[in-house]
Amino acid sequence: MRRVLVVLVLLVVAVGLLVAAGVREEEEFPRRDINIASVFPAEGPVHELMVEFKRILEQETDGRMAVTIHPGGALGAEREVVESLVEGTVEMAAQGIMDLIMYLPEYTVFEEPYVIRDLEHLRRFWDTIGQEINEILEEETGIITCAIAVRGSRMITANVPIKEPEDLEGLRFRLPSYPVRIAVFEAFGATPTVVAFPELYMALRTGTVDAQENPPETIYTYKYFEAQDYLINTRHVWSTARYQIAGSWFDTLSEDEQRIILDAWQQAEEHIKEIAYDPDEIFVEKLMEEGMTFVEPNSEAFRELAEPVLQRFDEEQWAPGIRQRIMDL
Repeated sequence: MRRVLVVLVLLVVAVGLLVAAGVREEEEFPRRDINIASVFPAEGPVHELMVEFKRILEQETDGRMAVTIHPGGALGAEREVVESLVEGTVEMAAQGIMDLIMYLPEYTVFEEPYVIRDLEHLRRFWDTIGQEINEILEEETGIITCAIAVRGSRMITANVPIKEPEDLEGLRFRLPSYPVRIAVFEAFGATPTVVAFPELYMALRTGTVDAQENPPETIYTYKYFEAQDYLINTRHVWSTARYQIAGSWFDTLSEDEQRIILDAWQQAEEHIKEIAYDPDEIFVEKLMEEGMTFVEPNSEAFRELAEPVLQRFDEEQWAPGIRQRIMDL
């Protein structure tokens, strides 16, 4: 009888320890639903980084942190997504530089024509000055930038081969509503036409605009090759996707939760860097397979016309010396 009682006591103690361990695990990693508001389409390296983050985080937390990705602007356009981050109404987001356009326009210079030279220059920027800019942004808005992905360099598409700036003369050229970009393309001789991004495909198909500029990944994903014959290798702007966290939400998490989330983003970033170091190589090939003709322009001629415009904005808009600092990297 005494042996039976001892066994029962040991069983009770063991069960108690298991329950306590479960309670401790629950306290360490409570169940959380995390939404990522992405303005990017549900394909390509930019999206795959989020998929990899979701896989890592859910695996590391045994599913206690559940991630839902909302691609293609399902939770709003870029401006709305940034506002949601600031207000803390969404936990995470993936977007470009709309936060800087809204809150720190003096630091948007790195995504203007002929400031970033090539992919290695872009990566050096994000390892140095780009981090400084993200830190300033966090102080101003609470938005935490935890990973980046290279979207690629912007190239021109058109139905005529463009090799020199004068080839743009008179072309109705779709541009985003960015004053610097518009001024630069006016200097090239184009006729800038602002068209909302969701309307761009139809504008190209109907001839409302004659040409546009975007990274090859975007050109391929949105099938602009169905309306444009030539891909012009200007590489005049290098675009980046930035993955961000609402600081007001992040501050409610434990240190362990914060660490695991940041580590998961870094691991996902490294994974995509390994498998798609230069996404342009992947998507230029795909576009050529779709029938586009690849054109090498006289980049120096375009650069020379852009420089006086950039100098004007050095004085009027950008933080003193910031463009030169970036170009000196």
